[in-house]
Amino acid sequence: MSFHNPNLPWSELERVLSGRPGDGRSGGGRSGDGGRPRGGRPRDERHLHVVDPLAVDADGGDSPAWSRKRQHYEAPELPRPDGAVPYAELHAHSNFSFLDGASHPEELAEEAARLGLTALAVTDHDGFYGVVRFAEAARALHLPTIFGAELSLGLPGPQNGEPDPLGRHLLVLAHGHEGYARLAATISRAQLRGGEKGRPVYGELEEVAAELRDHVLVLTGCRKGHVPGALLTEGVDAAARELDRLTALFGAETVAVELTDHGHPVDADRNDALAELAAAAGLPTVATNNVHYATPGRRRLATTVAAVRARRSLDEIDGWLPAAATAHLRSGAEMAARFGAYPGAVERAAEFGAELAFDLQLVAPRLPAYPVPPGHTEMSWLRHLTEQGARERYGPREAHPEAYAQLEHELRMIDDLGFPGYFLVVYDIVAFCRAQDIYCQGRGSAANSAVCYALRITNVDAVRHRLLFERFLAPERDGPPDIDVDIESDRREEVIQHVYARYGREHTAQVANVISYRPRSAVRDVAKAFGFSPGQQDAWSKQIDRWGSVASVDVEDIPEQVVAYANELQTFPRHLGIHSGGMVICDRPVIEVCPVEWGRMPGRSVLQWDKDDCAAVGLVKFDLLGLGMLSALHYGYDMIGTTLDLGDMTLDDPEVYDMLCRADSVGVFQVESRAQMATLPRLKPRCFYDLVVEVALIRPGPIQGGSVHPYIRRKNGQEPVTYAHPLMRNALEKTLGVPLFQEQLMQLAIDLAGFDAAGADQLRRAMGAKRSVERMAQIADRLYAGMAERGITGELADDVYRKLTAFASYGFPESHAMSFAYLVYASSWLKRYHPAPFLAALLNAQPMGFYSPQTLVDDARRHGVEVRRPDINASGAKAVLESAPETRWGSQPGEPPHAWGLGGPAVRLGLGSVRTLGDDVAERIEAERAAGGPYRDMPDLARRVGLTAAQLEALATADAFACFGLTRRQALWAAGAAAQDRPGRLPGTAGP
Repeated sequence: MSFHNPNLPWSELERVLSGRPGDGRSGGGRSGDGGRPRGGRPRDERHLHVVDPLAVDADGGDSPAWSRKRQHYEAPELPRPDGAVPYAELHAHSNFSFLDGASHPEELAEEAARLGLTALAVTDHDGFYGVVRFAEAARALHLPTIFGAELSLGLPGPQNGEPDPLGRHLLVLAHGHEGYARLAATISRAQLRGGEKGRPVYGELEEVAAELRDHVLVLTGCRKGHVPGALLTEGVDAAARELDRLTALFGAETVAVELTDHGHPVDADRNDALAELAAAAGLPTVATNNVHYATPGRRRLATTVAAVRARRSLDEIDGWLPAAATAHLRSGAEMAARFGAYPGAVERAAEFGAELAFDLQLVAPRLPAYPVPPGHTEMSWLRHLTEQGARERYGPREAHPEAYAQLEHELRMIDDLGFPGYFLVVYDIVAFCRAQDIYCQGRGSAANSAVCYALRITNVDAVRHRLLFERFLAPERDGPPDIDVDIESDRREEVIQHVYARYGREHTAQVANVISYRPRSAVRDVAKAFGFSPGQQDAWSKQIDRWGSVASVDVEDIPEQVVAYANELQTFPRHLGIHSGGMVICDRPVIEVCPVEWGRMPGRSVLQWDKDDCAAVGLVKFDLLGLGMLSALHYGYDMIGTTLDLGDMTLDDPEVYDMLCRADSVGVFQVESRAQMATLPRLKPRCFYDLVVEVALIRPGPIQGGSVHPYIRRKNGQEPVTYAHPLMRNALEKTLGVPLFQEQLMQLAIDLAGFDAAGADQLRRAMGAKRSVERMAQIADRLYAGMAERGITGELADDVYRKLTAFASYGFPESHAMSFAYLVYASSWLKRYHPAPFLAALLNAQPMGFYSPQTLVDDARRHGVEVRRPDINASGAKAVLESAPETRWGSQPGEPPHAWGLGGPAVRLGLGSVRTLGDDVAERIEAERAAGGPYRDMPDLARRVGLTAAQLEALATADAFACFGLTRRQALWAAGAAAQDRPGRLPGTAGP
């Protein structure tokens, strides 16, 4: 989870949450600003302004309020021309051509709408990366959309760093849903066939035509197209042959000759020749502007990103750059004026636009049918599994009627919304984990569901904790619910492979992360493009906050031009990564919905869309997240011979809470940071719910401001527990009158204004999202009307409204905090009673947590644990416990912390913990020792395993050769000579 400050300053937020009167400087009530403070530092052009379209949001996902999620596009008010000349732009690159386009897809759509274009095609290189964002914006702007791509044929390798990339281009526009599916599949096969990222291999043109013929429109393209390229390099006859080839392969009715005029001296001659070729072949001409940015003002940014793409300075690639701003969107009237010599070329673009345009929602897939036993539907099988689980969790129906009533309410809603298959898929994944002894648990808003609890997807009893189901699933929800499943990180791959095997690789894929420019990387790349030295690039980039958590940054010594273009480059896509856990499953080959390509991780392929794109189109995503603490808990509880069931733990051991009250929490999940350690002694947790609060309490605001949270003051009796109105007690009593959780905002709307649960969730979403004036006004009207019916008016109503709007940017999902609090308790218990297994487990689950392995070792030694050095003949690849018959297992209540590990097992550090050695080498050493017996000396080790001098020196530095009677110094001296021994050589000999 990423941390971002709420939009409200902490001092103001803390005042509002405490219920103290303000000083009149902050906005609030019906003033129209949503209760947010006015003012702030004015924009200075000498500041690097942080642009973040992924604004702070509490949008209904499982993450806390500050997590990143792309907002729904809201169309601006745009003037539309009257009597515009009909024209559709059929060749346009967005910034998802990755440094070959200088405008966001949304910007292209807005400019096309402003110019009055009848349709717009986005044709990025070898992919559909930005089509979802484009389609969302165009739909809001009532702009018809065309989907296509510029295919790169004949690439010898990735073209990063090439000022003028190699290969031939083929511009292809999809004709309807079938054309879209075929083009997506063609791109996918080429991306995967290339074997490496950035090198699609389409094969021969004949192969592409066989896949796409009759379902696409082919344009002859830019100067790198087959026909213009042949015309430029070989003349008219060669161009005619290429045009005949395209016509023969794709069909004369689906090929058009593209004319582009950027004002270059050769454009007119080229267009004349192409028009003559078209006439001779009986083919239509069509005008495009080969767009690379929305408006002329983006031209200089386009040249800058071209230099970044070429990994050269602007001076070095000057010869490849256009002299003027010409590759922007133009109106139909402008295009008609430029192409007057080619009758019908502009009109034909509009005709093709009308013929090819369709809405991306038409490609929306569904989940595949879940296999259920004979005689069952998906819903009846889900009901059967839920009732079976409810008997285990709650007992018979008559023993817990409230729980069964809630289950019935949830099942009806799941049925009404058509989501039983979704729950069954998640149940199947969790059941697989349980069957394979893989620790997992659902988290986030799914823990608000009693059905998820009954199915053992989550461990939080939503009924007992009075959690609102509608925080998880409501009738107005757009798309399926989110159920994030945490899986022990060391075995997550097994679960991913199970999903592939269960549903088929053709129907499943991992989701991408779109890695965008941040302030630091933008400054570095722009400085490089302008020719500044590596030292200057490094120095300037280090001045900038990496994640842009402030609105602006002082950049006094950075050149003005670098600041200006870095500002423009921010949030541009840089490359794709692999999402931490997202997988999609659909009822058709996924490559027909979205192209798939290789990720940077070896052997991993990913969709070209991120999680928000997938959700917008209707691809159902399942988050299978690796969590190191679950691996550590599995290792630790296995070492003590116990099976951990998070849902059945007793949570009231006073020794555990005593330890946490002392902030003795190094290695403990979620509460080991310095900020949490500073909070624990003040919060004084004495029960499980205190841990829930502790998980939710730490925020960047209070950390940076040095303030004490009002909840802590009230818990310690330093501030009275008050409620602005008696109706607020129901929602806020458990947190002493201070709102902490998103569910409390919903409950306040229910109690104070008469909202139903679904409406309260809509309120939470609207207040937490990027707030439009119109949307907030509608919410305010409804909220104030509901409060007035209950006698809450005037300043009191304004105070409630301020509190809700302030809190919406700050709140944490209570269900999420509860899920994590179980892990806090489980890891705390293990540390308190079994410190040696706790240490060994943490070491074996690395990398994870807040502290280095050395810090964890030091903390264990302070608790009486004996930690032994790595030993070439005693250590495994991982840390192990070493015990004797008299070893005691588990400390006793009442023992001082320094004695918890005394007399218990010792921890033998693993060879994999030796710096620079690595797990693979450590496992080879362990395997060879098991097969051939203990090592006799260092040369024997080197000869049998084939270690390098550097690896032997690393082991020597770790004192792993003490078993041979060698000191560290002696072992270091011997390492170089021993490294000359290799498998197959006689002992004591060295080859050349």
